[in-house]
Amino acid sequence: MKMGIGRQAALGAAMAVALLAGPGVRAEEGHGGHEKHGGAPAATKAEAQPAADTLTGEVLDLACYMGHEAKGGEHRACATKCLLKGVAPGLLTADGAVYLLVEDHKYEKVFKAISGLAAEQVQVTGKKVTRGGLQVVIVTSVKKI
Repeated sequence: MKMGIGRQAALGAAMAVALLAGPGVRAEEGHGGHEKHGGAPAATKAEAQPAADTLTGEVLDLACYMGHEAKGGEHRACATKCLLKGVAPGLLTADGAVYLLVEDHKYEKVFKAISGLAAEQVQVTGKKVTRGGLQVVIVTSVKKI
């Protein structure tokens, strides 16, 4: 961990802002349709239940992975500390793709569980979104495999 805590938090915040502030982002796309965020009213029931995407891979802390490609069991203790401090989590799939994992406000407890799964192989379900080249999964469920 060569990056300071404040810088790690800023990186995670910047990634989330980039996701939410992209051109053409509607409230229901970026924030689950919450009216309190100043967006449009929540989507109808049919619209609110898009098809879920399921991905499998290793849970990463993105600060260490992006900084020096740290991953795997030998990095588990450090990655756990980083995730518990609020470093943005990621998912490294078998094909080498990396996804930023972000919270769906309806599934806050599910998202918090990710910090306890550092360096583990998991199955993540949610909405896969790519904006400005950033690949994201808005997480609705996660389970260790």
